[in-house]
Amino acid sequence: MSEMKPKIKKKRNHGITWRWIAGSLLWTILILIVGVIIISYSFRESYYNQARLSLLRIIEQVYSQVPASYQMDDSGRERALHSLVQDFSERDRFELMTVDTDGNILLTSSGFTYDSTEPMDDFFEAANSASRSAGRIGYALDGEHIISHTRLFHVPINNSIAGIRMVTSLRLVDAQLKETVYLLVLSCILILFFSIFSGVYFIRSIAIPIRSIGNTAKRITGGDYEVRIDNRYNDEIGELCDIINDMAVGLTDADRMKNDFISSVSHELRTPLTSIRGWGETLLTAGAGDALTFEKGMRIITSETDRLSLMVEDLLDFSRLQTGGISIQRVPADIIAELSEVVMVFEKRADGQGIEIIYNEPEESEPVFADRNRIRQVFSNLFDNAIKYTKRGGSISILVSKDDLFVTITVKDTGIGIPEDEVDRITEKFYRAKNSLPGSGIGLAVVNEIVSLHDGKLKVESELGKGTAISVSLPVLTY
Repeated sequence: MSEMKPKIKKKRNHGITWRWIAGSLLWTILILIVGVIIISYSFRESYYNQARLSLLRIIEQVYSQVPASYQMDDSGRERALHSLVQDFSERDRFELMTVDTDGNILLTSSGFTYDSTEPMDDFFEAANSASRSAGRIGYALDGEHIISHTRLFHVPINNSIAGIRMVTSLRLVDAQLKETVYLLVLSCILILFFSIFSGVYFIRSIAIPIRSIGNTAKRITGGDYEVRIDNRYNDEIGELCDIINDMAVGLTDADRMKNDFISSVSHELRTPLTSIRGWGETLLTAGAGDALTFEKGMRIITSETDRLSLMVEDLLDFSRLQTGGISIQRVPADIIAELSEVVMVFEKRADGQGIEIIYNEPEESEPVFADRNRIRQVFSNLFDNAIKYTKRGGSISILVSKDDLFVTITVKDTGIGIPEDEVDRITEKFYRAKNSLPGSGIGLAVVNEIVSLHDGKLKVESELGKGTAISVSLPVLTY
């Protein structure tokens, strides 16, 4: 009975993620506020500059229409100026007026009189300016937001009319500016809501699943191969969850096969060691006088030692296979000669177990470019498996075929066969079929690796209860 692993309670610690999104949200709000202030100020300056330029352009046009002193005497100039003010065509948008040398308003295009305490900062600034021109933005006595500009003559008319002044309300400009700022604020609010929504969506759809996947991966790394991710997603995250779950299943199978491998190898090592130790003790007890017992014991000890040597060699090859360290020394070789030598070695073992080996050695050689020792190892492994899984009275056939590219050696037995759903997996590391006999279970994995290093192909065909045929194809040597 396998040991039950304690179920680890999942931790849901998303505090860091929420703090991160809250911090990001605060930064977003701060940036939006600063952005609104800067952009609003830029719009304000732009609108007011346009109003200043428009006012300056019109007052300069009016100023240019005032006759010069050499064209007309002061009385005529005064009448012309009054006419310009009274007939001013832009009176619905701007108010044109004349001012005296003290900054008092004399005449207006609207006909209204102004309080003498009306702010006249633009007049005094113009009076002190070399250009005799200045403007201001401020508020009238009634609270109206206005823009004004004064253009002074270089010489007053009749020593009383100092220049002209133009005033207009900024009410429409301010209204347009407010509308622009409202739209800007609304846009920022929409951006803020979008940031919140996207942040929450990011947390729920990406951050939390990724954190869960990361925690599960850590548990798998820690050896808990039974843990699985609850996949509720139909996107790339869901695909990642399936991949990790499949990985966990694969690791579970690999861990089980590894444990079976260790258990099997331990058993396989224990058996010959027990036999060697037992016969060693027997020989010590019997002494050299019992020749029959001594001969039998030494024969068994030698056989078991060879068995141990082969198992150690398999383990070394498996270690090299794990680290990609299996190396080959390829030279021109006759694959038929190598095959025949291995057949001779296993014929005696097969005869002893009542198994017939059917092999008609081809007369012609089949040269290949291969490592002789590794190729013998491949054939030895195939024959060892064939004999192991074939019952007494069965047979093992060795077939040789060739085409333009490959020479193929097929070892076919009449043994117990392999279940159909396991045929494709028997060359995997650690994998052992359900009806497999005790052994290391790594022989075919090493065989497959050696054949691959020779640019060859390994093919396994089997039917449960009728036998197995394993074919090794190696490239034909061309000169």
